[in-house]
Formats: sequence, structure tokens, C-alpha cells
Amino acid sequence: MKLSALVAAIPFLLAACGGGGSDATTSGNTQSLQSAIVAQPAAATTATAAPAAQDAPTPSASAPQPSAESAPAQAQATAQSAPTQVSAPAQEPAATTSPSSTTATAPANNTPVLVEYYGDSIIWGWLPNNDWVRVESPAPAVFAADTGLTVHNMGSPGRLAEAALAGDGVYPAWNQQMAQSKATHVIIEYHSHDTVANTTSRVRQLIQIAKANGKKVIVETIGPGYHSGNLSFDQITHAQRDAAAAENVPVIDQTAYLQQYLASSGKGVWDICPDGLHPDQATYILKGHYAAKQFAAIK
Repeated sequence: MKLSALVAAIPFLLAACGGGGSDATTSGNTQSLQSAIVAQPAAATTATAAPAAQDAPTPSASAPQPSAESAPAQAQATAQSAPTQVSAPAQEPAATTSPSSTTATAPANNTPVLVEYYGDSIIWGWLPNNDWVRVESPAPAVFAADTGLTVHNMGSPGRLAEAALAGDGVYPAWNQQMAQSKATHVIIEYHSHDTVANTTSRVRQLIQIAKANGKKVIVETIGPGYHSGNLSFDQITHAQRDAAAAENVPVIDQTAYLQQYLASSGKGVWDICPDGLHPDQATYILKGHYAAKQFAAIK
């Protein structure tokens, strides 16, 4: 073999044995491969973190895109600011209950209306010509339905003003009754049978005691009918009106109303009170409607 040929073959022989200058080339290739392998996890980490970045507020087109690490920081900042927004309404009750607030006295002004309706058998709702039988709709029940108010029918057959003042087996003495009563309004139809002066005086006492116990008092006149005793219904009515005027309280004047009704209808007392004293059901209803209208105007 020529010397030149042998020299040319030497690099190939060295490469086959793993020596020579090819070590540098191989090392460089290995480092490049390792760099590629290391770079792949970094790319994978970035790809995995991308969904978290989507939860953050969408930035404007001109703003730089936030990194995956900045998104949790934004979420934390948002979470920290949220309690301030939620807790703000909690300051409102303090303002509502402030002593200078106009609502501080609201409970006293908004006390639910409770009406107690006092009187004899005509308030109780006595059915004409039937002992101790009540009509289906006494006047106070009609009054309650019309006004939508809570109304207690405190009528008691045969009860006079003097019995109301002194107390009896039905109710205690009037001063005790009014002291324990929860009513805001008291309607009184009581009267006496003996004299006009006594009726006026006793009704005035009833009014005074009720007012002293914080009640708003209204007097209701007796209405047409033939009562036992010394007084006509006209005399009883005048005494009731006089007592109300003296104590400066309003009147639901059933006597005047029913007298007008009788005059316009051509009927007499016996037509609306079959036993001469107690109204029939239709008249009880008329009385209830009228009382409700008057109460709405004066309460």
C-alpha cells in the first residue's frame, strides 16, 4: 500500500475505535439533546399553567399578558377586596336606629289599631224575639269586615252605664277594665234608663276613665227603639251626645242615621226592629257599614 493511501485511511480507523476529534462533536450533540429534553418540561409547565391564567380578568389588548404566576396574585387581591364590598350594608342598621332618626318613634306611631266595642244587647247582636240568640253578623262584625281592623265585641245584653262603671259578673269595674285593656280605640254605646242627667254624667265618667288610660274614645248613640225605663231613645241619644260634646270626643250617631233611613224609606221603628227594640239582621248590617264609614273619617 502506498504511504498516501495509508495516511488517508487513518481517520476512518480512529472513528471506528471512538477516538480522535469526533469526541467533541458527540459531546456537543449530547449537550444539545439534553438541552432539548430540559426545555420540554419547561414548555409543558407553561402549557399546564395556562388555564389558571384564564381565570384572571381579561386584560386589554394594549396591556401585557399576565404570567401564570401573576393570576393567583390577582385572584388573591380580588378575594381580599370582596369582604369590603359585602360588609358595607352592615352599616345601615346603625343609621336606622340612630337617636336622630325619624324612625325611632315609629313603633309608637304604628301601633296596630285594636277596637273594643262596648254596649248592651244591640251591640252584642241580639236577634229580635229570641232570648239569648245572636244574629249571624252583629254590627261590630260588619264594622270589622269593612275596616279590616281587629275589633272585639264587648257588648253585654242588659248592661247599663252604671253597671259598666261599677263592674258586674261580665266585666270588672270600668277603671280596671280600661287599665288592663290593650285597645287603642274604645267605642261606647252605654246609657242609663233613669234620667237624662244621670246618663250624661255616667257616660262622661266612662269617657274620662278611658281617656286617662290612653284610649281614643268614640260615643255611639243608641238608635231608634222602645227601651224599658223612663227615657225614650231620643232622650238617651241627647244625653249621649251631650256627654261626648262635654268631653270633646266624636260621635257615631246611629240615631240620626237610622231616622234618616226611616224617613227616606217610609218605614217605621217596628219595620227595622221586629220586637220594637233589637234590629233585624239587615239593619245590623246597615249600622255596621255606617259605623265603619264614620270611624274612617274621625279616627
